[in-house]
Amino acid sequence: MKDFYDFLKRMGGMHDSTVACLTWLPSERRVEFHFDDLYSNFDGLPEYPGREPGMIALHGVSNLTIALENDGPLRVFEFLPQEDESDVVLVTFSPSGKIRARFCAADYPPCRLVTDS
Repeated sequence: MKDFYDFLKRMGGMHDSTVACLTWLPSERRVEFHFDDLYSNFDGLPEYPGREPGMIALHGVSNLTIALENDGPLRVFEFLPQEDESDVVLVTFSPSGKIRARFCAADYPPCRLVTDS
């Protein structure tokens, strides 16, 4: 999971990304986050690679808490590992709401941020 957490950190915790679709598949123990633009946090910055929809899927979900009250776009504030729990992510939304998930593995796209190196 370290690689996944490194991805989230490099992606700025997915800040300002909009979740276009949230799918929970209990029989498959999977939660999917579909984003309009994975890189919206970087829009206007030199490293922004352009708009790119994408998905993050959490597999082996054994504990899921969803607390949302939303009447507009589901905008991510942070999508990061929960401190002191290496197998848990906490997704917080702006202006409010959160999703907490204990999971075993994650699928996520490669990071395409443009860098000078």
